[in-house]
Amino acid sequence: MYKNLIILAVLLFSTQAMAEDRALAQMRSENRVALVIGNNAYQRPLTRLNNTINDAKAIRNILANRGFEVMYRENLSHRAFDIVLEEFYQKLRYGGVGLLYFSGHGLEFNGQNYLIPTDAKIGAKSDTQYEAVALNKILNRIQKIGNRLNIVILDACRNDPFAKAYGVGGLAKTEPPIGLLVSYATGAGQFSSDGRVGGNGLFTQYLIENMKKPLSIEEVFKKTRASVYDASGGTQFPALYNQIVKGDFYFTLPTVQTVSTQTTYVAPQSVVQPVPAVSTSSKWFTPTDKQVNWKEAKKVCHASGGRLATIDELKRVVTDCGGTVNDSTNNKNNIHYQKCYEKRGFSSNFYWSATTSTNNSDSAWIVLFGYGNVYNVGKYRYHYVRCVRAEE
Repeated sequence: MYKNLIILAVLLFSTQAMAEDRALAQMRSENRVALVIGNNAYQRPLTRLNNTINDAKAIRNILANRGFEVMYRENLSHRAFDIVLEEFYQKLRYGGVGLLYFSGHGLEFNGQNYLIPTDAKIGAKSDTQYEAVALNKILNRIQKIGNRLNIVILDACRNDPFAKAYGVGGLAKTEPPIGLLVSYATGAGQFSSDGRVGGNGLFTQYLIENMKKPLSIEEVFKKTRASVYDASGGTQFPALYNQIVKGDFYFTLPTVQTVSTQTTYVAPQSVVQPVPAVSTSSKWFTPTDKQVNWKEAKKVCHASGGRLATIDELKRVVTDCGGTVNDSTNNKNNIHYQKCYEKRGFSSNFYWSATTSTNNSDSAWIVLFGYGNVYNVGKYRYHYVRCVRAEE
């Protein structure tokens, strides 16, 4: 009887581990799209902000390094804001995970929250409803699209010049639609730290720190909130409104190790991956300077007398330049690697390979040069192309 119980326990743990493995595999291949906006060039009475652009760029970089297709914008007018939101909504229709990050001024009026474009002419707070972008409209539009998960991060509570007159400042509480997680840099009705000039705001600083860890999305924001609260001496407490219903999400995916009957999560290790030898005489060429989907990438290479490079050939470029595949810490911002990639015609962007996923025929492998990271993404995405001669 005791032996049967042990066998049953092992089977249960094994089944759980297999399910977790499948869930992580799905998260690795699912679509990830982000819209990152940093606004700082405001007109009076709104103040010019110190670090919103720094914050937006830092978020852009970490999301791109974690498999997001990032749409990045700075100092948007109202019209430009509306246009890029429409582009973002269209990309969300492919499913997966969407993320909107806004760093800039945000105002509350009559219980509604607004994101402020840089050309907003707000002489009185009542002008906000006409001059700014309503947050509730964004949330409702995203929710109707119906993709698995959406994340909205607002570092938009820097200050409110009308707070004294209206007796309230910051953003109002929100109840996001089902399937969304919304986070503010500080609590409703409060203001957040813009940080030292040339650095990052307190909220974004700790958010990035926790996004680098293999934590669930809930843990990322909980730990960020605790760190910000401690660092601010209790004056800043980020708000979190969580309506997630479909599965987990990790910015940095854990790996699953199953030993005997115990399943544990461990952080991914930076390992030099073996790369098959590739002829150094391969002549790389670029048939188009445009980003295209995977099928188009293969076509343009073939039409130009070449073929799309395999994932191993792209990895070889990383290692030949002295980089390490999937080791962002080693490769990041290293001028030597960047110059070496550039000599081979690669910028610090995503490039298609001809190698498809063994688990999903609708996905293929790409390399993010500049970091040396490898990702598996949907073939409908748009990335850059480098080809090798057909005889190679």
